[in-house]
Amino acid sequence: MAATATATAPASPAKPRTATAGLAARPPWWRRRWGLLGARVGVGALILAVWALAAHFRWLPPELLPSPFAVARSFVELAFTLSFWTAFGQTVLAALTGLGLSVLVGVPLGLALGMLPPVERATRVLTDVGRSFPVIALLPVMILLLGVTTRMEITVIFLGVVWPILLQTTYGARRMDPVVRDTVRAYRTTVWLRFLKVVLPGAAPFIMTGVRVAASVSILIAIGVEVLGRTPGMGLALGTAQVDGAPSIALAYVIYAGLLGLTLNSLLQWFEDRVIVWNARGDNEGRAS
Repeated sequence: MAATATATAPASPAKPRTATAGLAARPPWWRRRWGLLGARVGVGALILAVWALAAHFRWLPPELLPSPFAVARSFVELAFTLSFWTAFGQTVLAALTGLGLSVLVGVPLGLALGMLPPVERATRVLTDVGRSFPVIALLPVMILLLGVTTRMEITVIFLGVVWPILLQTTYGARRMDPVVRDTVRAYRTTVWLRFLKVVLPGAAPFIMTGVRVAASVSILIAIGVEVLGRTPGMGLALGTAQVDGAPSIALAYVIYAGLLGLTLNSLLQWFEDRVIVWNARGDNEGRAS
């Protein structure tokens, strides 16, 4: 019996997967952006629906939870009053002044602590106590020392927001790649050149993170001081509306305060993306991989 041989074609080698193939499978950027926007709108609509049902069926007293339609009406009406913009400007001025003073003090001090590890270790207990201390507890003391003034409000804001800037700056100045550290030592780079070319560029993203956190906290502290200390601003108007039996106006002020913090954070994020370009480039490369 003659054996018949069957010829088979050699199997083609499998094509290796490349990073480009993985990126091609991802949806385009506009689809991802619209998907994220749709998810955010859906969450907002769900919250509004639950809020409307709770107000309609009076799950909470109207003095505590007015309807979203009443809050929306008060929100629009406030935008056309001079008293609102006066209070808005007073709160923004106090918050930005306290934030600016915190940057002027926290950034240089944090860079110095980051570049001097023995000093940083010696003062670590002090910084831990300072960042954990509730700044609102100092409000009665500040009122006795400085009175119910804008200067008192700025001082309390400064004491509350200087710590995240200081700690983030210290961590950024202390964090250095081992290869960069060995290169600096091998070339015997001067302290000033090391500061300009290595420490400051490496610490800049951490500084901006601390500033963005402090910016949002400064708005919260300003509102809290104005509510409790009765200093002029949005917090005073919010407390007055609540006492006068206008909860919709009080909630409208709360929404404006939240939008103010969100806007300030977005502006700082935009500034960081435009100025600290090396950090944005690294983030984009990480997302692409």
